[in-house]
Amino acid sequence: MADWLNKRVAILGLGRSGASAAAYLAGKGAKVLLSESGSGAAQGSKIEELSGLGVAVELDGHSDEALSSAELIVTSPGISPSAPVLVKARQLNKEVICDVELAYRETKTPIIAVTGTNGKSTTCALISYILSRAGRVAPACGNFGVPVLDQLSKKPDWLVVEVSSFQSQYCSAFAPAIAVWLNLTPDHLDWHGGLDGYIDAKRRLFAAQEPHQYAVLNTDDPVVAATETRAEIFPFSASSELSGAVQGAFMKDGFLCYRIYGRSRIVCAPEELKIIGRHNWENALAAISAAALAEVAPDEIGSYLKEFQALEHRLEYVATIDGVAYYNDSKATNADSTIKALQAFPEEKVVLIAGGRDKGTDLSSFAEAVKANAAAVVLIGEAASRFADELSKSGFEKIYRAGSLEEAVDTGGQLKLGPVLLSPACASFDMFKDYEDRGRVFKDLVCTREKRLSPQA
Repeated sequence: MADWLNKRVAILGLGRSGASAAAYLAGKGAKVLLSESGSGAAQGSKIEELSGLGVAVELDGHSDEALSSAELIVTSPGISPSAPVLVKARQLNKEVICDVELAYRETKTPIIAVTGTNGKSTTCALISYILSRAGRVAPACGNFGVPVLDQLSKKPDWLVVEVSSFQSQYCSAFAPAIAVWLNLTPDHLDWHGGLDGYIDAKRRLFAAQEPHQYAVLNTDDPVVAATETRAEIFPFSASSELSGAVQGAFMKDGFLCYRIYGRSRIVCAPEELKIIGRHNWENALAAISAAALAEVAPDEIGSYLKEFQALEHRLEYVATIDGVAYYNDSKATNADSTIKALQAFPEEKVVLIAGGRDKGTDLSSFAEAVKANAAAVVLIGEAASRFADELSKSGFEKIYRAGSLEEAVDTGGQLKLGPVLLSPACASFDMFKDYEDRGRVFKDLVCTREKRLSPQA
């Protein structure tokens, strides 16, 4: 932990992590300059609060002073390493880190870090839930929504930190006690300059780990499984019993199990979970691994695992109206997430609502999953035309277009071909503020439809 008194620190970005870092460091006596490239028009109260803490705030661009005078730069994870401000910072030989790296340097609390293209938030919440129900103070934080620095003053037993590739890009010494990598599929490639850059960013979580720490790795994913680390590896697999491994979490005879300290334990059957889909078996196995390594008792792991409810916007059940169930999976902002959502309904085909701002990724696997698991697709947003073309080329014919999410919800319900699943496979920014806004609008529309179709008293 550093002595921050009168040290000059520049914070780049007025988002949640930037404001949190500025407040934390100002409270430690640092001289903090927060530099925001935008106008800050909607951030008046936040700027006023930070100013009251002694933080200097500059808007409408990053000044030369912000970089040249800084002894340390803490950047928003949303700023790409190729951005001019960070190119200049490197030219000035300035150290650039993110709030997760800062928190690691500032606390002795053991950290469970969770990364992966998909499933991070659910797994983070699940680990936090099991540990908390077992009597530990173990808040979920980081990319999950609550900045990790905000949790340090609470003196937790564990910090369960969701770490995005944007954050791990700016980590150097970060060495979590338990690092979890769920999976890897292409995403954020423009930001990272390609797939190799994306993989390298994920692997930073394991690069500085020591032999007394643990790497929880999905052996079903070849990229994840090939990760080099000095930490002790605790593998997990939803498709293998890991018979050659002395420890790990796995499926056996239709049950979620794990092996540790020479003993194998049966946790529960997947059907007992309240989170649906095979991908959530993987998330559960990762959470079982972390909880076991954190020395939660086997019976507690099983009991609390079965209690856990799905997070908002992640295969979240909304309502059943006129015999049609509606599910909100707005967090599915890439094709791989939507494929996993489709596969979560093995007993019936769904009416899929997809589309939004196109990420330009290959849709061949998506089209095959639609053919296998969807009775119809209702397309919205900027990506609708490309998605329709790809689906048509694959031989899928039940394609509908909707000019709004409201029209899509009504169309899906009127078709009565199966559950209506919002799982867009796209970003939301063409029509909504973010995926949370999209998901909440969807739920409001479903509730409105329910009221409209319910019998009048």
